[in-house]
Amino acid sequence: MFFYLSKFFTLFLSLYPAAYFLLLVLGWRASKGTNQKKTRRFFLIGFLIFGALSTDVCADLILGSLENQYAQRAPSDLPAADGIIVLGGMMDPAAQRGSVPEFTDGSNRLFKGLELIRAGRAPAMILSGGNAFLMQGGPSEATVLREWLIQQRITKPEEVIAENQSRNTAENALHSADISRKMGWKKIYLVTSAFHMPRSVAIFEKLTDLEVVAVPTDYRSAAFFTGPEALFPSAHAIQKSWIGIKEYLGIVAYWLRGYI
Repeated sequence: MFFYLSKFFTLFLSLYPAAYFLLLVLGWRASKGTNQKKTRRFFLIGFLIFGALSTDVCADLILGSLENQYAQRAPSDLPAADGIIVLGGMMDPAAQRGSVPEFTDGSNRLFKGLELIRAGRAPAMILSGGNAFLMQGGPSEATVLREWLIQQRITKPEEVIAENQSRNTAENALHSADISRKMGWKKIYLVTSAFHMPRSVAIFEKLTDLEVVAVPTDYRSAAFFTGPEALFPSAHAIQKSWIGIKEYLGIVAYWLRGYI
């Protein structure tokens, strides 16, 4: 039930439909001549907030507050671990048509897991990610990625395990912990996007008995001020803002559910 509720809330709380419905209501109020002064005030406030969220400066502040909680370290600087758990969100199963996975911005998660294996930091990794669609259609992300890695001889079959049942981060933790237990793993590298890492670590520490070493990747916020263009609204910036806001909403929701 939590999975379905979280999906519906995410859909309706997104910045895009929220802004659309706000403008729709304000437009209706203005057309009716209902308290036009208050309507104009609400419209201006909404316009300014949405405008600020559409700039890279604001988006980077929101995302950076999440991404900077765990430092990125070279594989040689990491303590030894028994295995690697790479959380899903690396491809778009709905767009999958051919034999090559349709990678998304989160594909750095996979590359980071491969880097750790190549550096000899752990013998194998679990790709944790099933089907996160409400209707549960399409292929499993973990299965598609594992088959592709083996087919391309990027990894050996024993180096990658597909956990294809999980639909959200809590299920990632529970199902991956089950596999880790069978593998005899006690300490793991947890690989996910930097903005997703604080919630992921909290969930794994609450729901499993694994010792977690955070290995963040897939940074979205700028590492430095990029110049005047960062002050102008853009579609890319509003997307980054929504990723950060959505993640904070997820932290609250998982806390209320008792997952963190």
